[in-house]
Amino acid sequence: MHAFLHRLGRGAAHFHWLVIGGWLVAVVALFVLKGAFGGTYSNNYTVPGSESSAGLNILNKDFSTAGGYSGSIVFHAKTGTVAEHSAQVKSSMDAVAKLPDVVSAVDPLATSQTAYISKDGGIVNAPVSFSVVPASLDSSYLDKLDAAVEPARAAGLQVEYGGGAGQIGKQADDLPSEAIGLLLALVLLFLMFRSVVAAGLPLLSAVFSVGGGLAILGLLAAVKTFPVSAPTVATLLGLGVAIDYGLFLVSRHREQLEDGMSVRESAGRAASTSGAAIVVAGGTVVIAILGLYVSGVPFVGALGLSSAIVVAVTVLAALTLIPALLGLANLKVLNRKDRHHLTEERELEAALPDDSAVAAHRAEEHELRDAAHERSAFARWGRKVSARPWPFGIAATLVLLILSIPLLSMNLGQLDAGTDPAQDSSRKAYDLIAQGFGPGANGPLTVVVQLESVSAADKQSVLSGLASTLQKTPGVAAVQQPSTNSAGTTAIINVVPTTSPSSADTEDLVNWIRDDVLPGQKEPTYVVGTTAGYVDFTEKVGSRMPWLIGAVVLLAFVLLTVAFRSLLIGVKAAILNLLSVGAAYGVIVAVFQWGWGSSLVGIDELVPIPSFVPMLMFAIVFGLSMDYEVFLLSRVHEAWIATGDSHRAVAIGIGATARVITTAAAIMIVVFLSFVQDDDPTVKMLAVGMAVAVLIDASIVRMILVPSVMTLLGPRAWWLPRWLDRIVPDIQLEGGSPPAPPAPREKVGSAP
Repeated sequence: MHAFLHRLGRGAAHFHWLVIGGWLVAVVALFVLKGAFGGTYSNNYTVPGSESSAGLNILNKDFSTAGGYSGSIVFHAKTGTVAEHSAQVKSSMDAVAKLPDVVSAVDPLATSQTAYISKDGGIVNAPVSFSVVPASLDSSYLDKLDAAVEPARAAGLQVEYGGGAGQIGKQADDLPSEAIGLLLALVLLFLMFRSVVAAGLPLLSAVFSVGGGLAILGLLAAVKTFPVSAPTVATLLGLGVAIDYGLFLVSRHREQLEDGMSVRESAGRAASTSGAAIVVAGGTVVIAILGLYVSGVPFVGALGLSSAIVVAVTVLAALTLIPALLGLANLKVLNRKDRHHLTEERELEAALPDDSAVAAHRAEEHELRDAAHERSAFARWGRKVSARPWPFGIAATLVLLILSIPLLSMNLGQLDAGTDPAQDSSRKAYDLIAQGFGPGANGPLTVVVQLESVSAADKQSVLSGLASTLQKTPGVAAVQQPSTNSAGTTAIINVVPTTSPSSADTEDLVNWIRDDVLPGQKEPTYVVGTTAGYVDFTEKVGSRMPWLIGAVVLLAFVLLTVAFRSLLIGVKAAILNLLSVGAAYGVIVAVFQWGWGSSLVGIDELVPIPSFVPMLMFAIVFGLSMDYEVFLLSRVHEAWIATGDSHRAVAIGIGATARVITTAAAIMIVVFLSFVQDDDPTVKMLAVGMAVAVLIDASIVRMILVPSVMTLLGPRAWWLPRWLDRIVPDIQLEGGSPPAPPAPREKVGSAP
């Protein structure tokens, strides 16, 4: 692998215009194809094989007018009643019914149905059913909907869109978050490199790779369903890893230039060393995220696939586009002071008698740089921790365990429109429905009853008895009159809970109806609806979480064992990463579920944690933590091979990488936190959780726990049983490639 990556990096640096042009043409072509053939994004929480899924299939087959995707049009009369404007309401609902993708839209004022009219008559909740997921409909459709309800608005009624209708035209706009994240990342990169060129290369690669990955995702959306938040989550992760991978390569390249390598040789060497680490780290991230398919839920798996696609493209860009940009930049990746120093070194080497003397001089410079790493503040800290590994290790572990305490009270549930921004139509509709009909009306349950085996004479009594039983169930606010399809084979009974869709009491009610109320019926029955579907979703994801943890930890262990030819390195990484992920979970619960500082991220209510958030966070955070594990330990391993001294290897490794890893972590943190301004609470949770996880990993784990554990393990850290040594491939991330020969003596600033 080293030889291939070396040739790839060197070739990209040599043919830099060809590679850069190829990337530009490819990305532009992908965006053109996406515009012509790309699909749309929609949330599909269906759990294959669940009760809600089976019941929905029956509805779509036998009771199409009650199937589809639900929404509502809410009419509110600020004075008087809505019935005083019945003609305008009827005109509006007739126009809504004629819109494309609308299955049914009935005006409650024109029927005998009173369940959708508040007691004071001031609020009317008119149900609408769509043939497609409403969130997939764009702003142009929202304009048509606004035009349809204009008669009611012109009459002075307040008209808002609830349920699925409230999600129409709500496509996420990530540009402000991306701009803020990239600007802050540029500042941090410049502070590290003191060179605008060096700071700009990782950002340029990130824009190309993330843009190309999102275009591929848009094309795949035409043939596969991806969640609405998939592009945002993929961008959030892709920008972070793309900038970090570019940072690691540019940092290594600058270091090698200062050692006297030519530009092309240095680009190849960086690709074969740090590039190899990127392959392992990026592969770990991709595998960890694809592990979300273990959930058995298409929604969660598709979120993982979307992020994995973007991360894979960032790895490809790191191995090809970054070396090409390095070749184009030549020595301008160094700041003026470093270029001046390099000029003096080249002049000194020019005075040496032969290439062997040059090589000896460069080896001496390399030793001096390692010695400087050992004298750095980070290395001194590493030696301080190594001198007292037990106290430092125990203290750091206690901090992580304390941060994890809120995890014990995590409440998995669903988010409803009550968490949307107050100015959104969906939030206004939610508040109006809660005001007029109670909070449970925002998430009604639908009981589907199959009547094939019931005689015509008994159908009414069966349905009336079931409705009466449901009405007496604790937690039920109202039960509407049963409705039967034209064939008389299927009936539905709408049940309104006393509590909101996001309440744990509503979830308990769904389970109580399924487990204790309906089993007494002879006829096949199902509880369906958005709320019931999310209960199935939560239970399915929660039950699969241990499988995901086991699969990701096992795969990461295998990758690290192969990368470092050590069993204990993999075990150590798994344990420490589980601790950091647990601490990040604890912070999420404290902020969003307990409300500690939630106003700082734009959340004004206590909200439950969506069940897929911990699963998605685990896969992403575990994969990202492997990045720093690989980059730190690869340099420790390189120093261990060169010196054979485990304590000195830790000091050299920390001294050589801590500044880079700290900058990389800071970049990830600012990129993640820039997405806190997103309106979606789920994106806010992921942004905060991943930022905290990276902060914990780069500080407590990498700077305290890793040196403590590596000191305690000593030479045993690199132990591998003989029988396993014979079958594990030797890829040697950093130390495997032979030293580069002395570069031709060239003038500073000449073309590579």
